[in-house]
Amino acid sequence: MKKIYYLLFMAAALAITSCASDDKDEPSPSTDIRDNFVAYWNVIENSSVIGGANSFVVNITKSTTNSNEIVLNNFSGLPVSARASVSNNNITIPYQQLGTIGFTQGSGTLTNATTISLSYTNTIGSTAADNCTAIYTKQ
Repeated sequence: MKKIYYLLFMAAALAITSCASDDKDEPSPSTDIRDNFVAYWNVIENSSVIGGANSFVVNITKSTTNSNEIVLNNFSGLPVSARASVSNNNITIPYQQLGTIGFTQGSGTLTNATTISLSYTNTIGSTAADNCTAIYTKQ
């Protein structure tokens, strides 16, 4: 009688362990580095042309056309978007047109989970190059 219970116990244990999930079938968690940047950010920008500290909000989203890029909406407090490539914690804003307003280019770093430091140059209309530094703080 003990042998029957023992055999039933072993059969049940074997059935349970053979049904256990091996993590090979599970999808891996997202490793999209852009996720670290996607958010609303409070920005303090210092401009060589305007002077002083300007504040505004930028909404960063993922590009829908390039898996290495993010989109900075309301870039430099303007009603335009700028695109930037992301590599690890570094941001590169390639030379690009800002709608019909002007041009920009620059770079920056995600210094921690809630802060981005950027430097860029805007050329708006016929004005001289406007060298800007900005600190983005995640909302």
